[in-house]
Amino acid sequence: MQIFSYSRLDKFRCPAAFYNQYVLGHTEPPTEPLVLGGAVHAVIEAALTAGRDDESFFRAMSGVAADVAPVKIDPDEVFGLACQPLVRRLVNWGGSVEERFQMPLDPEDPFGPEIQGYLDFWLDGLEVLLVDWKTNRKAYNPLDTHQLGLYAGWLHEKTGKPVRGKLVFLRTGEVREHLYTPEDGIAAARDWAYETAVDIRERLYALQNGGDRKELFPAAPGAACLYCGWADSCTGKEINVPDFVRGYDEAATLGREILRLETAADILKGRLRGWVERHGPVTVDSREFRIAPSNYWKWPQESLKKAVAAMEHEGVDPFKILSLTAAGLKKLGWDGERIRALGASLQHKEDFRHVAKTGSS
Repeated sequence: MQIFSYSRLDKFRCPAAFYNQYVLGHTEPPTEPLVLGGAVHAVIEAALTAGRDDESFFRAMSGVAADVAPVKIDPDEVFGLACQPLVRRLVNWGGSVEERFQMPLDPEDPFGPEIQGYLDFWLDGLEVLLVDWKTNRKAYNPLDTHQLGLYAGWLHEKTGKPVRGKLVFLRTGEVREHLYTPEDGIAAARDWAYETAVDIRERLYALQNGGDRKELFPAAPGAACLYCGWADSCTGKEINVPDFVRGYDEAATLGREILRLETAADILKGRLRGWVERHGPVTVDSREFRIAPSNYWKWPQESLKKAVAAMEHEGVDPFKILSLTAAGLKKLGWDGERIRALGASLQHKEDFRHVAKTGSS
């Protein structure tokens, strides 16, 4: 194995998942987050390539992308993520869209591994602008992963300039950026990629010489399960659920299984939903799996203005009905100091859940 992509290297976080996909050549079962992300990227690529910033184009392409998706996705959600001001303002800038690159990870090693990839968008100038679109629900910093560092390394070699890498989170409109130089972000990314690729190649060599597959490519339940299509079937062993947790290692093991099982449940629900959509409800004891309709009111801005006017006309204080949510505050970009200055107070509650650890994506 000579040529690697960032996604291939990142898949090695769980060696068993890497083995399934890149050694056995199995096609990973599609998951909704990955399919949605691919559809959004396809719509943005089409718009930037065609030089189209009109909503009708984004709407039409979102419908096409949803129609050909391997799992059911909402074309309105695709449209809402793709047709963003942050995207549309780049139309007709003249940058490069989805450009492929390939380079050696160690120029002094003629037989060493190489890295390849596709750049969502980049533009040459006094410094190079590199943009990567993200549909993640949680934002993270560029240096939390090595993806932009690898891409910036190729752009720096090509232009000799520093590279301003930007992660654009389409759900929230948040942009996080870092100015990449060989000393800041590029060398670290290349070192990580080289070491990971060499580790993979050594394990493949050991496998070819009779090594045990399960020892060389073990399942590693954890954060990698969150977007893995094999999370429902990878370990092949019974889960030991203790009456109580006796130590940190046991607690971490339970946490890893929770991450895997949550994703496994999502996969199973997706498969069962497909059957129910084709054949009808499934009854399991006292519960029934069915397509249950839900309705909600969608308020365009003009309609919301009319609703506020109607409340005022009826003597109802709109501010007793409407509130600023966390999502709304993110769109406003207000920090805590400004919010407090307006008279709001920060409330605190504690929930048990898993969140992204500081310094990771």
